[in-house]
Amino acid sequence: MIKPRTTIVLYIIVLIQVYLFLPWKGIFFIVISLLYLIHLVYCSTSICSQAYIKTLCKADTTEKKIAITFDDGPDSEITPKVLEILDQYNAKATFFCIGKHIENNEDLIKMIDKKGHLIGNHTWTHDRWFDLFSAKKMKAEIEKTSGLLFEIINKKIKLFRPPYGVTNPNLKKAIKDNDFYTIGWSLRSLDTMNNTQKTLKRLKNKLSSGDIILFHDNREHIVDILKDFLEYTKKEGFEIVPLAQLLNIKAYE
Repeated sequence: MIKPRTTIVLYIIVLIQVYLFLPWKGIFFIVISLLYLIHLVYCSTSICSQAYIKTLCKADTTEKKIAITFDDGPDSEITPKVLEILDQYNAKATFFCIGKHIENNEDLIKMIDKKGHLIGNHTWTHDRWFDLFSAKKMKAEIEKTSGLLFEIINKKIKLFRPPYGVTNPNLKKAIKDNDFYTIGWSLRSLDTMNNTQKTLKRLKNKLSSGDIILFHDNREHIVDILKDFLEYTKKEGFEIVPLAQLLNIKAYE
């Protein structure tokens, strides 16, 4: 895991050396500062950077096994269609649900659970500024979502995915008491771009053993994408397994 504290120390050492020994220290100071800023942005926005939170992004396996995940639901119209397609191919998925979408969709959550799919926490609001929230506010959102899921399926959630895949020190503080597995992805479908053929081409070109694939069950065209993708995986001999099985972890306590 990359330690931001370690990189800070290294940058300071380099800056001191530059300041003492180089005549063009001012320009170099600016360059180094910019590089460090880029490094911090990368650590925050790349969910698999491991900079702040240990994140599970892919299984270490040569077997043709993969897991599929859906974010941002449940959606009262689209999620049932997704579940129907998954049933047709006997595929089990993981649904990272937003708390405010769970409200008034309790029966749909029960259906997801009854069909043997896994459910994870994706915060309460998935606010666009969530990564700027205080640790206290983040924790409140996350625990509210887990609490509602417990009321519905009587299971304590252990799978968590940060909104937009962004991690930072506040989020680390927010989840430290919840014993979560933070889940990322190794293959992002880009199904939010409303181009079914490009999405499918990307998936087919990049798919490999151990992948965790990111979909969204709140986009109408995911129905067509999912059908073709599952047909492709079947043809190519990939086995779709539950996320917990792929990573050898527990989804619930």
